[in-house]
Amino acid sequence: MSKKFLFCDLDGTIISGGRPLSACNLRTLEALRRSGVVVALASGRSPYSMRKVITADMPFDYAIFSTGVGIMHWGRQEIVWRKQLEAAEVKKAAMVFEETRIDYMVQEQLPENHRFSYRCFSSKEHENSDFFRRLSIYDSHSQALAEPVFQQGASQLLAVLSHNDARLEGLQASLRDFSVVRATSPLDGKSIWLEVFAPGVSKSAAAQWLSDCEEGHEATYALGNDHNDWDLLNWAGKSLIAKKSPLELQQRFQVLEAEPENFLRQAAQTWGLIK
Repeated sequence: MSKKFLFCDLDGTIISGGRPLSACNLRTLEALRRSGVVVALASGRSPYSMRKVITADMPFDYAIFSTGVGIMHWGRQEIVWRKQLEAAEVKKAAMVFEETRIDYMVQEQLPENHRFSYRCFSSKEHENSDFFRRLSIYDSHSQALAEPVFQQGASQLLAVLSHNDARLEGLQASLRDFSVVRATSPLDGKSIWLEVFAPGVSKSAAAQWLSDCEEGHEATYALGNDHNDWDLLNWAGKSLIAKKSPLELQQRFQVLEAEPENFLRQAAQTWGLIK
């Protein structure tokens, strides 16, 4: 039996400012489940970070997390698929950031990928305030590395750059052997988070795997708001983006004029998934 799949980003799409899911969006989730629609989150957050705003009893079927590093069956809180970096790949990617002296973090392997080691080249906090802001949030889950020595695999690397850093294009070229995703920082809303994953990792690849496992699909839908949603939005049969999305997305995808608190309901009604 074929199914309809709805993949939705979290921050800036169906929640804002790190606040929990609204009552309106929660009711919409319940209505979608009654209609037989499979709903999967597709977020850049780790499971640890997701649980700050989404509880285990909420009626999501799955959660694609960390931009496609893994997929979790949400009800069972069980990771059902993963793809991570080998130790040699971690070292290769890290050397790119070392050579350009860019502040970066190396996230541990699943399920501990909210923990990380970091290398900081900025001498003062104001030089890269977003990087230091993330360090303060994860103070008890991070450690500084004196030397770039990596002997284990990782879920990903994350570099933090200013929104107008001229090195971005060169970095992307140097990291072409990896899956590299650009995202806007959810902390200050302007800095660039350059995320490095194992080859083939993306939200759309995870969505494809999931839909294939669920006995095929008759239709796919996606909701997003940022650069790291591009591949998922382009992959899905139908897509909608939030009104505050970057201009590049607005030029490619249909904008839905709705606030995050009722974005899911407006999208589901636009597509006729619920009444």
